Amino acid sequence: MSSANEPEHPVADGRPGDPVEQLALIRDLVAEAKQKAPKAKPRTWRGAALAKELPVARILVNKGVLHLDQLWDYAVPEELSEAAQPGVRVRVRFGAGTHHVHGGRREGGGLIDGFVVERRADTDYTGPLAALAHVVSPEVVLTPRMLTLARAVADRYAGSLADVLQLALPPRNARAEAKPSPEPLPPPAAPEPGGWSRYPAGPAFLRALASGSDPVSSTHPRAHAT
Repeated sequence: MSSANEPEHPVADGRPGDPVEQLALIRDLVAEAKQKAPKAKPRTWRGAALAKELPVARILVNKGVLHLDQLWDYAVPEELSEAAQPGVRVRVRFGAGTHHVHGGRREGGGLIDGFVVERRADTDYTGPLAALAHVVSPEVVLTPRMLTLARAVADRYAGSLADVLQLALPPRNARAEAKPSPEPLPPPAAPEPGGWSRYPAGPAFLRALASGSDPVSSTHPRAHAT
């Protein structure tokens, strides 16, 4: 039996005792903290100096649309120059119109993932370039051979290069990147020729594969098949 002077919910050490009141208090504190927290805005690199060498990066944007299946030039800020090497993952702003230009650089547009394909000294684009927004990782994941293969697959099956690379390259794993890379395994020994012995270049073809080199067409067994 509680008196009229006692609170409906008991108080201990100055804190509400009712779990419902505690949850409400927590919600209020979280909402207040969100309101006070500064809003994070991706850097536009407005006024930042460009890379002294090769200040242009040719980027493959991760948009699997056929009419956008081309490379796009972006300005490279000096601060990102060392990390923005061919083959690394980057984020760029894409879709800004030419009316969003400040200090000779295009700004605006949505952030989108991409890959650096090439660093260049200049660009053949006549308009203002947007700057690279961010280098996601300095790890080179898109090698020239992978790019050539993916391009061939996209052309053969009338697809976009970005769609092929989404399947060919695994998603980024920051925890795995932080670990040191293991030593590469030794190349396997050349297998016994077996049935390949009936081809004049068969054994040489197998030795070339085992060593990791590319067999030239003159050693391909089909060139000597009867």
